[in-house]
Amino acid sequence: MLEGDQGELLYFQLESDLRQKMFSGEYGIGTRIPTEMELCQKYGVSRITVRRAIQDLVEEGVLERLRGHGTYVSVPKHVIGQSAACKRGFSSFADEGTPTSRIVLEKGMVNADASVSSWLGISLGSKVQRIKRVILEDDFPMAIDEFCATDEMLPGFLSLMHDDVSAYELMENHYHVEFGMEDLSIDASTARDDEARVLKCVTGSPLFVLRKIVRNAVGETLHYSKSVIRGDRVTYHFSVNCEGTVANELPVAFTATA
Repeated sequence: MLEGDQGELLYFQLESDLRQKMFSGEYGIGTRIPTEMELCQKYGVSRITVRRAIQDLVEEGVLERLRGHGTYVSVPKHVIGQSAACKRGFSSFADEGTPTSRIVLEKGMVNADASVSSWLGISLGSKVQRIKRVILEDDFPMAIDEFCATDEMLPGFLSLMHDDVSAYELMENHYHVEFGMEDLSIDASTARDDEARVLKCVTGSPLFVLRKIVRNAVGETLHYSKSVIRGDRVTYHFSVNCEGTVANELPVAFTATA
């Protein structure tokens, strides 16, 4: 039960107690907190007080409301693109002290569909190496990554790709690639049932879909990747100069295959 005579004091006390429970791990990242009615009963306060406390935490980004599912403890976000010193690959998060790992879900030779053939600039139905992985941060799923490359550009890539192998480090160290321009498109989507199962989120949760081609220094296309990323894990930041041009480069650190 909370103590106090003013509604403002009560909601502030409730905020503080909820924060403490999240800090202690009682309400872990990605877990649902009690409903408004349950919080009213537990703390002996009105629904208005509960809503005020939760709204403040939602606006701060500590909590996240999912319509029809409840209120969840938010996963800390990465702000991408605010630094010009971006590195390639999901492994860049290790520089922030966050352990990142990868698990291969599927890999093999496939026939390029219309999308892949268009991005890679090859004929429809051409054979390509395809690797599908889940990217984890601190053992918590953050993205599903699909990587496609021809055997001509990266011969034997499939046999070298295993769990916790960085594609970019492999290209640099094994193939001695000199990277050139990168083209990227960002779309918004929502999680399908199969994506939600892998990413451990609610079906319908917001996602970023990033499609990318990477070229070498002479302009040849090295690979195409598609990354489906939980929208609650990342914020994209851009600086625009007085001419209306994006001042900082597009965030290659997160959008490229790890």
